[in-house]
Amino acid sequence: MRKNHFVFLLLVSFIHFHHALAQVNSFCQAHANTLYCKIPSLFGNAVVNPLQPLDQALATQLTLVPLASPASGIVYTVNPAIKLPVPSGTETFGPVLTERGETLYSKKLFIAATYQRFRFDSLDGVNLKRIPMIFEFCTDVGQCGPIATIVRTDAHLDQYALFGTYGITNWLDTSIAIPILKVTVAANGVDCVQPYCSFTTPGGETVSYQHAQVAGSASGIGDIVLRGKASVFESKKFKLAVGCDVRLPSGDALNFLGAGSVGVKPFEAVSRSGRFSPHLNVAYQWNGASLLAGVVPGEKGDLPNILSYAAGADMAATKKLTVSADFLGEYVMDASRLAQVTTLGLPNTTLAEGTFNTARGAFGFKWNPMKDLLVSGNILAKFEHNGLHHTPVPLFGVSYTF
Repeated sequence: MRKNHFVFLLLVSFIHFHHALAQVNSFCQAHANTLYCKIPSLFGNAVVNPLQPLDQALATQLTLVPLASPASGIVYTVNPAIKLPVPSGTETFGPVLTERGETLYSKKLFIAATYQRFRFDSLDGVNLKRIPMIFEFCTDVGQCGPIATIVRTDAHLDQYALFGTYGITNWLDTSIAIPILKVTVAANGVDCVQPYCSFTTPGGETVSYQHAQVAGSASGIGDIVLRGKASVFESKKFKLAVGCDVRLPSGDALNFLGAGSVGVKPFEAVSRSGRFSPHLNVAYQWNGASLLAGVVPGEKGDLPNILSYAAGADMAATKKLTVSADFLGEYVMDASRLAQVTTLGLPNTTLAEGTFNTARGAFGFKWNPMKDLLVSGNILAKFEHNGLHHTPVPLFGVSYTF
């Protein structure tokens, strides 16, 4: 996302103010009930709304929120003696969020359901509970002055997901992932900072800081992901697969249920079989243009392209239990960042464009209580504060292979 984050100060002429404000108002008047327009409404007639980049940050986060792997933990191969599919003999059930090199097997079906809970607490190191903002506010007749505030924002995401994978051939399977999201956002002007709690216009009118708050939530189907995955190399111990995910813009972007653009992500997965099974994934995601990434509401901008990689291992703790650990990283290109600056002698927050890395760790398990049923659990932790930071994310899932 080219203009992706939170808050900035912009002083403009009287004519430019009316032009920009007309664009914002005309779009958000037509979409007043959406979360996209609800959050920026906290600032009323700001010359450029300081909270507009929150919309863009959430759009980028939707492209980064991981889904559980749609790969079955129980894979099959053909028994040459009876010429029927049997469990492959793989000694682990695989990782939770990442991929291994096996495919499912011809005419086998895997279904799964998962839940993840995201709570966001900072953006590029800026505490979302206390964001310093200095912005230019204008009266209805275009007389403007600075207001300094402290703003609290809250952003929550609950992700339910349904998965299905079907083996087309012995070496090719296809998958679908259907996320169902609940998004809650809120913004609250908690305080002002002297001496910029008010200003007096040339006409003698005093404009003062006023406490305000806005909040809203939305639920629905998110961006559906389609996948093809093919085995391209297989030896007794090593497996290599390549594939491609296509993210469809099926979610309501203006309510943060989708990123608002198509995404294409080719990937590779290599793994080694055994009681201790390491694996390595590399992927590159191309993202299209989205309303959520636009500088002006109603105009599209480009979401960033993302190089992602993961390395880890899963280990058979017992015959029925696999534990796993993964490092997941992203290299997010040409995205806007938050910068903390000093304006008028006070702390302020502004935008700065750049590229950044993220680093997360996933720690999980897969338990096989009966036949082809698996129960999964995972904790996802973020190790740095680049981009939108979340507290540890729990995951719970169940799956079955037919």
